[in-house]
Amino acid sequence: MKTLTISVAAYNVEKTLDKTLESFNDARVYNDLEVLIVDDGSKDNTKLVAQKYEKIAPQTFKYVEKENGGHGSTINKGISLATGKYFKVIDGDDWVDTDALIKFIDELKHVDSDMVLTNHVEVYPNRTNKVCLVKGMEANKEYTWNNDFDIKRVVLHTLTVKIELLKKNNVHITENCFYVDVEYVVWATYVSQTITYLNLYLYMYRLGSSDQSVNKNNMLKNVGMQEKVSYQLVRLYDKFTNNGMKPNQDSTIFNTFKRSIGSTMRTYLLLKTKVAKNKITIFDQNIHNISEVSYQRLNDDRFIHLIRSNNYALLPFTKILYRLWVLKYGY
Repeated sequence: MKTLTISVAAYNVEKTLDKTLESFNDARVYNDLEVLIVDDGSKDNTKLVAQKYEKIAPQTFKYVEKENGGHGSTINKGISLATGKYFKVIDGDDWVDTDALIKFIDELKHVDSDMVLTNHVEVYPNRTNKVCLVKGMEANKEYTWNNDFDIKRVVLHTLTVKIELLKKNNVHITENCFYVDVEYVVWATYVSQTITYLNLYLYMYRLGSSDQSVNKNNMLKNVGMQEKVSYQLVRLYDKFTNNGMKPNQDSTIFNTFKRSIGSTMRTYLLLKTKVAKNKITIFDQNIHNISEVSYQRLNDDRFIHLIRSNNYALLPFTKILYRLWVLKYGY
């Protein structure tokens, strides 16, 4: 059994995929690493780039061709085909630090936790930003949700999980939709009971490109998909709450889940004030209709609480502040 399976979501990424795959291409990890390059119906030369690496190291790189079904479908395909002990998702326009990957795989050989968390680096065109979302966890030590630590949130870039847990719990991510990485992350967090943090800056997350789904213009264009994912997250949080979670597990999932709900609301703030208020009101009411539990818990988030205040009366003020934020920071 391989130590790690990396599932690469690849759709029209001929310009970036070579950098992605080259970051895994080290003979020191060939025997421990499985890389599934899941081609989601690309129309460019993604296939040719992937097949180049299949020829270099066929024991490691595997090209998987499928009809277009969205990011979630590539995760689902990766889960179904993975043979490694651990499973990690990497987008075809991102990459890893190769030296960190070698250390990571070596560390994984001595770990048996359900979930393994690492750090990541945000890579902008003109700067980088190292990000650690874990506090109060000693590196290389196993924790359970009964322990006292603070995970600000779990994101795709930080997460590695035992594949057997995903398969055993029939984890299936929404297809034909953007922004489903949070759905995958909350599922992985829910099915995991033990956690180990490794202090490695492994994932290199590319930001600042106009063609990314997290670009504000694209988010506005695809806000319907944000809604769809948000509603699914509400259903999942309601389900997980009813099934029972440890307080720290609940807090970690909530911190991850609420960010997506807030992100959808922030996207609406890019619209004209009257339209934004109408959209947010309907969106928020739909959340309430789906789950009273989730709706009430979301009041704990300062931004969502501010939006809801006095029947959304502060929305115009919030809208101005958010536009200034976007102009300054770009997100």
